Amino acid sequence: MSAPDAAEYRLIACGVHDRLEHWAVRGDAVEVVWRDGDGERRATTTIADVYARDGADWVRLGTGAEVRADRLVRVGGVPVTPAC
Repeated sequence: MSAPDAAEYRLIACGVHDRLEHWAVRGDAVEVVWRDGDGERRATTTIADVYARDGADWVRLGTGAEVRADRLVRVGGVPVTPAC
């Protein structure tokens, strides 16, 4: 995926962000569903890291894929919603 424009980034709900960090610390495998330029993707993997870069939050999956947090659809059965 090409580098996104930070102005387009939409914050995700704090509760979802907290869950992502929880899964990263525990190393639990979860199903991750996200959108990219080719449509919807899914993988059952761990959350390796949650971090900020270029004005956006990112999630590094155990597969090595990096997903911008606002492109996540669902993680571990939890819908990823925008911040209020």
